[in-house]
Amino acid sequence: MTDADEPRMGLRVPSELADVPLAEKAPSVGQQLQRARLDLGMSLESLSARLKVSVPRLQAFENNQFEKGHNLHSGRAMVASVARFLGLDAQAVLAQLPQPTPQGPAPGMHEAAGGFAKETRRTMLRDAPGPVSPVWWIALVLLLLAGLIYFYPQIAQIAQMGQAALTAAAPQPSAPAAPATQPEPQDAAVQAMPAASMPEAPALPTALDRGASTLKLAQPVLVFKARGSTWIEVTDAKGTVLLRRTLAAAEAAEVLGDLPLVVVVGRADHTDVWLRGVLFSLETHTQDNVARFKVP
Repeated sequence: MTDADEPRMGLRVPSELADVPLAEKAPSVGQQLQRARLDLGMSLESLSARLKVSVPRLQAFENNQFEKGHNLHSGRAMVASVARFLGLDAQAVLAQLPQPTPQGPAPGMHEAAGGFAKETRRTMLRDAPGPVSPVWWIALVLLLLAGLIYFYPQIAQIAQMGQAALTAAAPQPSAPAAPATQPEPQDAAVQAMPAASMPEAPALPTALDRGASTLKLAQPVLVFKARGSTWIEVTDAKGTVLLRRTLAAAEAAEVLGDLPLVVVVGRADHTDVWLRGVLFSLETHTQDNVARFKVP
């Protein structure tokens, strides 16, 4: 037998390999998602309610219709969430999807970038410091007026207390001092005249009236004197707290403010209250040793 008659090795296909059927094609991503969903016994509506993904979007995934282009990243993330919820390997599923690749700027991106640059420059120019608009000046003036109106009672009270302090510290006018020289001897009749019949120095009604009005202005509305430990709170009509403190025994506190005033005394049995210089009774306003009353 010659070499030509011998069978060529490597060209003969074994019969056992020829009889093996071709491997079935691997299921697509959409088929895997659909099969996993059906294995769990879930409908598209139920899966949509659980994942907050619309039914058309889930149906598109099972039909192998996935996002492309600039939506590719969000679509891959949504498919991974669905696969993970259905018990599939999210990484293996994502490996079968189109992979994001770095791409150059699409047509028209240069124009868009130029538009973005123009918008950025416009924003920078708009935000650049420049002349202040009159609207800001008006808003600032209104804000100052509102603050002045809000703090006016406190400012008026401070000014009133300062005026009272200045008036009390100012020297009061007095009668002219007697001359230092030795008085001349008077007649016996003049020396025998009683002192009560001597004419008094003329009064100064203007200065006295001014001093009386100043004292009346500086007189506190309320005076609290503690005979033991007590607690005092006084608020005005606007709810501003004028006094809130604890008084020890023999300690006193005064209140100057615009009426009406709301007063709360924590220990009525330890507290004496003077209202405009008159002792005020707390008995009719006391309950459980706490006095509450209002000064109109």
